[in-house]
Amino acid sequence: MNLFKCLTLIALLAGLGGAVPCVVAAAQPEQEFLSTLPAEIAARTLEHRLEEGEVIPEFSLQTIDGVTVSSAAIKGKPTILAFIAIDNETRKERTLELLTLLRMLREQYGDRINIYAICSDRAGCDSPEVKKAGGSGLAMVDDTQRVAYSLFGIFMMPTTMIISAEGTLLKKLAFSGEARSALDGWLQVALGEISADQLQATLTTRVPERSAEERQAMHHLQLARVMVQRRIYPQAVEEFSRAAALQPDDPTPLLEKGYVQLKIEQWDGAVEVFRKVLEITPDSIAAIAGLGLALHGQGQEDAALLELEDAANVTKPMPRVLVALAEIYTARGDKDLALKTYARAFRQLARELERCESLTGAED
Repeated sequence: MNLFKCLTLIALLAGLGGAVPCVVAAAQPEQEFLSTLPAEIAARTLEHRLEEGEVIPEFSLQTIDGVTVSSAAIKGKPTILAFIAIDNETRKERTLELLTLLRMLREQYGDRINIYAICSDRAGCDSPEVKKAGGSGLAMVDDTQRVAYSLFGIFMMPTTMIISAEGTLLKKLAFSGEARSALDGWLQVALGEISADQLQATLTTRVPERSAEERQAMHHLQLARVMVQRRIYPQAVEEFSRAAALQPDDPTPLLEKGYVQLKIEQWDGAVEVFRKVLEITPDSIAAIAGLGLALHGQGQEDAALLELEDAANVTKPMPRVLVALAEIYTARGDKDLALKTYARAFRQLARELERCESLTGAED
C-alpha cells in the first residue's frame, strides 16, 4: 500500500468516530459491556460464554514450568482461574494488581485451594514485573494459543473465575478495586465457611435512591444512546438535550451530544456544547478534542489548532484528532509535520484495533 492510500485509510477509519469501541471500565457488568458492542460481535462473544452454575469445560494446559493443569486435576479443591494479559497499559496495570492479590490469597489459604494465573496474551506474560507480582508460589499457565480463553468464553481481561471443588463456576469477577474482598468472600463460600446469601449481604452496599428528575434524565440518556446505535442521530441529539436540561451539572449528556453533532456535521451546535462542557469540567480532554474538531469543521483552523494540539498532547490521543491536526499542517504547507502526525495517528489506530482483536476473532 502506498503512502497516500495508507493516509486515506487512516482518515476514513478515524472519521468513524476516532476510537474503536473496546474500552472497558473497571468492574463493568458483562451485559452492560455487551450492549455497547456491534450486534455481530456481541453475538460471537456469547457463543461460548460460561455461566455461573455451569460445569466448566474440559481443558488441559501446561504451566510455564511444564506441569499439567486440567479440568480433572483441579477437582476436589476450590480453584481460582485468573485470565490475564499485558498487551496494553490498562490490562497490564490491572493484571499486576490482580497477581499481587492472588499471591496474598495463596499465602493466606495455602494448599486448601488451587490458584492459577492463565496467560491468554498471545505474546506471553514473561516479564520481570509479572514474575515479581505473582511471586514464586503462583502458578502461571500458558494459554498463548487461547485454548482456555475460547472454551470459557472470556472477552474481558483480567477476568477471575472461582470454581467449586465439584467443578462448577461459582462466580465470575471482572477487574475491580474491591477484588480482594470479593475473591476472599467467594473462596469462603467455595470452602463452605459461609453461604452465598451471607456473602451477598456483606458485599451489598446501599445505593442512594435517585430522584424523579435523575431517573427521568437517565431515561432520556439511555434512549439517546439507543438512537445513536440505530443511527437516528437528530432524535438522539434531542434526547441528549433533554437529559442535559434535567441535569445541568452533569457533563455526560452534553459530551455525548457534541460527538453526535460532529458525526452529522452540526459544527455550530457542537462548538456551543463542548464549550458548555468545559465550563463544567475545564480539564476534559474529550471536550477539548471535540471543540477542536468542531472548530476544524467550521474552518476556524487557527482556533482549532490550539485545541487539537492540547488534545493530542496525551498518552492516547484520538486518531481522529491527529488526522485533523495533520490536515491543518498539510494546508499550511508543513508536510514533514503532517506526515509525522499521520504516522502517529496510524500507530494509535493500530493499537486500538489490536485491543479489539480478541472480540473480532482476528488471527495473528
